[in-house]
Amino acid sequence: MITTKSRAEKKVSLGLAKVGIDHFLPLQKQLKQWKDRKKWVELPLFHSYIFVYLSEPFRNEVFQVPGVVKYLAIKGVPSVLQPEEIERIQKICQQEHEVTITSSGTVTGDEVQVTEGPLKGLKGRILEKESNTYLYIQIDNLGFTASFKIEKQLVKRLH
Repeated sequence: MITTKSRAEKKVSLGLAKVGIDHFLPLQKQLKQWKDRKKWVELPLFHSYIFVYLSEPFRNEVFQVPGVVKYLAIKGVPSVLQPEEIERIQKICQQEHEVTITSSGTVTGDEVQVTEGPLKGLKGRILEKESNTYLYIQIDNLGFTASFKIEKQLVKRLH
């Protein structure tokens, strides 16, 4: 996983494609409103992050692309996502509703699993707030939590 300069994710993604580096830039659609109009735009799900698929001998090739800052490391170890974590992120990107990304801390509540709909099978923690139910899905090795509203009847409690 690499970090980019601020607001340079799409340009870096194009640059990586030009030099033949396999990568994934998670995007989500958001409805933006200006004074005269509304428009759906695609914005990065994680600001300044792009996932790259490279073997060790080719790690430095990403630095050929303008806008690449560094590899993401947690406690000095390069961050590597498992395929199931990438699948979670892809499912989140397919949501029709806007997803909020927050820096993760300890999320309290019951562990649940989604039983119906496009997120079926995903596990997370539930938090009740102002009579709405939010499902928090922890994405390991990132330090972020994705959150979105989900109806209570679409989840079952685990354990």
